[in-house]
Amino acid sequence: MPTAQHIMLAVHCKKTEQVDLKGPILSYIRSTYSGAEADGAADDLAAVQGLRNEMVTAQGSATGTPRKEQLVKYFKGLANVETRFPISGERGHVKLSFPWFDAFRPAKKTSQHNIHFEKSAVLFNLAAVMSQEALRTERGSTEGITQACKLFQESAGVFGFLREHEANKVDAPVPVDVNSECLGMMERLMLAQAQECVYHKAVMDGKTPSTIARLAKQAAAMYGEVCASFAAPALQSHFEKSWPSHCQMKGSLLDVLALVEQAKQLQSETSVAKEIATLSEGFTRLQATKKLAKAVSQELADSLRPLEESMALALRKAQRDNDAVYLEKVPPFADLPPLQGALLVKSAPPANLEADGESLFSGLVPDASAKALSKYSDAVDAAVREALDKLAGATDAARVALRQAELPELLEALDGATPAAAVPEGLKRELEEIQTIGGSSHLRGILSEMGELRRNVEADLAACQRTLEDEAAADASARAEFKDRWGVPASATLARNLADKIASYRSTLVQAGESDARVIARLNENEGAFAALTPEAAASQMPRLSAPLVPLGPEDPAVVAATLRRDVEALSALSTERAGIEEALKELKSKDNILPKLMGTPTSGYDALFEKELAKYSKLREDAAASAARNDEAVKAVARDAQTFKSVFQVDAWRASCDSGGTGARAALRSYREVLDHLSEGLRYYMSLQEAVKEHQQQCSDFAFTRGLQRDELKAELSRRARDDRAAADVARLNVAPPAAQQPGYAYTPPVGHPAYPPGSNPFAAPQPYHGAYAGAPPPPPQGQYGAPPPQPPPGGYPPQNYAYPQFPGQR
Repeated sequence: MPTAQHIMLAVHCKKTEQVDLKGPILSYIRSTYSGAEADGAADDLAAVQGLRNEMVTAQGSATGTPRKEQLVKYFKGLANVETRFPISGERGHVKLSFPWFDAFRPAKKTSQHNIHFEKSAVLFNLAAVMSQEALRTERGSTEGITQACKLFQESAGVFGFLREHEANKVDAPVPVDVNSECLGMMERLMLAQAQECVYHKAVMDGKTPSTIARLAKQAAAMYGEVCASFAAPALQSHFEKSWPSHCQMKGSLLDVLALVEQAKQLQSETSVAKEIATLSEGFTRLQATKKLAKAVSQELADSLRPLEESMALALRKAQRDNDAVYLEKVPPFADLPPLQGALLVKSAPPANLEADGESLFSGLVPDASAKALSKYSDAVDAAVREALDKLAGATDAARVALRQAELPELLEALDGATPAAAVPEGLKRELEEIQTIGGSSHLRGILSEMGELRRNVEADLAACQRTLEDEAAADASARAEFKDRWGVPASATLARNLADKIASYRSTLVQAGESDARVIARLNENEGAFAALTPEAAASQMPRLSAPLVPLGPEDPAVVAATLRRDVEALSALSTERAGIEEALKELKSKDNILPKLMGTPTSGYDALFEKELAKYSKLREDAAASAARNDEAVKAVARDAQTFKSVFQVDAWRASCDSGGTGARAALRSYREVLDHLSEGLRYYMSLQEAVKEHQQQCSDFAFTRGLQRDELKAELSRRARDDRAAADVARLNVAPPAAQQPGYAYTPPVGHPAYPPGSNPFAAPQPYHGAYAGAPPPPPQGQYGAPPPQPPPGGYPPQNYAYPQFPGQR
């Protein structure tokens, strides 16, 4: 059965249809060059055609290393075709249509006259096959988990390579499964699974809990990034719900596992109070994880039960130790230092995709042309990368400047809006955590689970009662049948301790129900306040930012605000400008194909050709540099004017007022946390009670079973004695008047089948009383023997105080 901790995802391969590569390319060679050159290239074209045909035949069946080698070889063949033949829908080019079906929407087909679309699909399938091979690897051993981690990183590297070098050359509209958003998300997913493999290997290797906790925390954060990617407009409706549900569940589970390991580390450091706070938080988050796992499948949700039970047991032990020995005050989990992740994986770029050394079409295209094309491509890449780096640096600087100036949130607050930024940071973080786990509905969910556990306990106690009653009825029936000869103790006497324990459990259930009622009453009382525990609701309670009634300086508040608005608008305009320059650079690069010109230019003219072709990038590079310089000036203006704005509008005083305005939300948060703690305690209580009642139910069943065996044995013994009595009576009737003296020569021989009585004995005397195991009241059986319950501890418990749950017999 798959478990939530070990299930991972692989990517499906794209599928295609048969395409005739050889015919159109041979026709192009004949029309452009000569028949002799076409004949010379025929064998190479047949080899490339054969590689594609094999790929089509193998799709959906062949897997693993042979498939990877096949895809790599075909990709290299396409690289040779690309450098020699112009393939597009334009006049005079080779017209080849490459059809491919979407990997995630198999019914959606796209065809393009673009060899980069074919190369993109091949690379996609290469990465997908690597992910499938990683999934098939036996991950139960250190060697297997290491190999899986390596394959996931290689798959991520291929997805990244595809995104950077081929997908940006595909014709618009770009299919969703090969657009930059989807490929970036796939790369992040593969890296998240690789990081999870590192976590599992650390567990296998017995690393320290602190190390394992950091690895799990990093994996959880990476799954969170993947889950957020599914919300992108380009991907939002393209994937089945199981994809984001899986990633959300894995991120939540690894976050819980990180807390479990962190608690182990705190236990080794004897930080009992922090351990309790960490385990309590982990147990609470596990309830949300169970819901996410159930959304994927019931099997995954069921696989989390052992983790839930182990966490509950560890938490009870830590609380018991603290109550008995350490007596430390348990701090709120939010006050503990946050756990930092440890990233140990990265994308592994493919190293064997270059066409160097391939002999395909060597007689058609001069080697000098191929080398010159590579040199030109490197020069274009360097020029474009320099310009893109300047644009990216300007974007980062603008984002940081706006973040430091708290823009545009301060301007929105001035306009009368209620942005979440008005909420103090600590309060906002707590509200987001409550919102993440489900708020009031999460409490109702725990309450529902408690109710189900309580009903199970009541059903088990009823079953125990019926077992004892059935045994007592059977004993009474036998006693009525055999009367005085039934000398065994009554079932009610032997089962008194078992019955008393049932009564004790029912008494604790009554007390627990009273505690439940108080928690439910408080939940109902605060239902409205709990429902308002969101950043948006808290923001609505914050004071508005406004200009002071009496300005403290010479600046006009209206002028200061208008100036800052213009600064923000200028930054926004520059951002739009940079996006246009970046798009133009990428489009120019994707359409830059100088191979035909190279093949028609002598070797001595390569440098002049390069200088002429590179000149078309100069204007865009100059625009990028100028835009970056204007951005620097705009950033300085934002920083300067934002400082003036904060001083004129007294933003610090407004922040202090907002902090005071969060008093009501903080009070509701405290109440929520208290109710959540009480419900979590109740959930653990009912889980422990159910376990204890199950054990008692087994004891009752064993008692009834043993009593039944003993009753059958006694019935057989009494039946045998009755048969002996009847036989003795028959003998007495046959020998009513025995002779006074025996005649010489005669001796009495008892009939066959009757015992020979010793001389002087009376064969007609009443049988001796029975001294077997059931004669009279037997001594109590030893401890642990069936037939009587072991000595039971007196039922514990105490009147519930506040929301405390009572103790019960067998509680651990």
